[in-house]
Amino acid sequence: MNKRYICTLLLLTVWQQMELLARPSLMVQTNYTWIGWGGYIVLIVICIILLIAYRRSKAKEASLSKRLNHFISSIHDIRTPITLMKAPLSELERQQTLSEENKKQVKTAIKNIDKLLSIINKLLEWQKLENQTDMLQVSNCDIEAYLDEKVSDFKTSMSQKGIEIQLNVSPNMPNVWIDRDKMDRIVENLLSNALKYTEQGSIHISVKSTEKNWTLEICDTGIGIPKSEQQHIFSDYYRANNATEKCGMGIGLMITRRMVELHQGKIEFTSTEGKGTSFSITFPITPKAKLIEHKTAKETELDTENKENLSQIQESGKNTLLLAEDDEDMREYLKNSLSAEYEVVTVPDGEQALEMAKKINPDLIISDVIMPVLQGDELCRILKSSLETSHIPVILLTALSERENIIFGLEAGANDYIIKPFDLSVLKARLRNVIQNRQRLRSAVLSIEEHSEEMDYSSQLDKEFLDKVMEVINGELSNPDFCINDFCRMMGMSRTSIYNKIKTLTGQGPNDFIRIMRLNKAMELLKTRRYTIGEVSSQVGFSDPKYFSTCFKKQFGTSPSKI
Repeated sequence: MNKRYICTLLLLTVWQQMELLARPSLMVQTNYTWIGWGGYIVLIVICIILLIAYRRSKAKEASLSKRLNHFISSIHDIRTPITLMKAPLSELERQQTLSEENKKQVKTAIKNIDKLLSIINKLLEWQKLENQTDMLQVSNCDIEAYLDEKVSDFKTSMSQKGIEIQLNVSPNMPNVWIDRDKMDRIVENLLSNALKYTEQGSIHISVKSTEKNWTLEICDTGIGIPKSEQQHIFSDYYRANNATEKCGMGIGLMITRRMVELHQGKIEFTSTEGKGTSFSITFPITPKAKLIEHKTAKETELDTENKENLSQIQESGKNTLLLAEDDEDMREYLKNSLSAEYEVVTVPDGEQALEMAKKINPDLIISDVIMPVLQGDELCRILKSSLETSHIPVILLTALSERENIIFGLEAGANDYIIKPFDLSVLKARLRNVIQNRQRLRSAVLSIEEHSEEMDYSSQLDKEFLDKVMEVINGELSNPDFCINDFCRMMGMSRTSIYNKIKTLTGQGPNDFIRIMRLNKAMELLKTRRYTIGEVSSQVGFSDPKYFSTCFKKQFGTSPSKI
């Protein structure tokens, strides 16, 4: 019951008793004593206290909301002058006439402006969280691959502090359904806190599952949380007195808890001051989200058909092939024929193929041309014109054998065009050629040798993307603080899009790719014999020469001192 209801009930009770006291005959009959009067006075005082407390609470809430809205409005206004400060500083940094000392000072100013913008963006994200409704947009996820990507984001920072990080996922861990954007905030907040408050020791991440739930546990050997303050750590703007970081705003764990609750999960922790903290979060494997894309009966049937394939894509190690074919017999035939070499996911029309391509990022697409809703050549045109999907090779199948139809399909961006009826062995050979071309591209991109202009890109967009990637990496090569968040911001793409794109084109995750590019440049510099190992390490963004040597030997099979 709320406070207003309790106050109303008590006031009615007091009013009834006062009426009885106002009647002398009834008073004599009930034999009221001074104890009764005292009880009524106590009830009245309690009602008054509760009423005052309720009004004060509402007034405080209204005042806080007003101040918060004013604060957030001011934050919006601050972004513009900060942006205008950063722009000329960036131009100044690029000037050739600027001395090295002045460049260093300008770089420091830009770095701190970026930090300030990051804090502002977090505050605006918090406002967005306050206004959002209890909805999820979930997708199927291999949690081990997802966490491996997250851990790799923090490995450099942790190695610089001498902290060991371990990830253990229980065997046969099933795929889970998560809202990736919200899960990003949960994992990044917890790992960031573990890193901030652990000066030495280790951080251990473990994942296990039951039939209906899965649990994520993040343990550190950091400073811990004082017992007297543990009840407050999920409160707004609360920071423990022993927190060493002075720039935090005290809202990270509050946001984390809300994101966990949106996933219908539960977060718990144990902590001992001076010995570390352990956070344990339990989620349902399939959350009952209030916002999951509505599915027709046909789509539900399709999801059932593909459920097993989707859950095995990461585990099998096979290339994923998306097959769009409206003829059920042909679809079943091709699926059975190609399943030995590929993980085959099938859809009956072009529109569902487009949605599935964005969802699972397949290695190949085979599409019939004549299909309902969206035809194969139009599907190909849409895929090849979007940076998010332009890297996916498309092979068109059709009974239209006229020269004009073939040219039209190839102009749509198709990698190959096969006319029905076709020889299955020919189709398989064409598929293998596409995979081999992709592998040659990956090898060429990762090679120490200078990249050839004649590399076989799937599309012009892919070439422009990789050119921009190399430009960004080369520009930040000596920056040890350059991280995946900076990379995504400079590329103007989301983390998921960046990961899918680079993983497909290079076979490496973004962090691994950046490290390989740094090491390739290191090899090039060492071969000139003009620099020491320490100098090369610094030039390619490794602040710790020992860690640089370890990475170098792992990449090239020999230590840098032997080059």
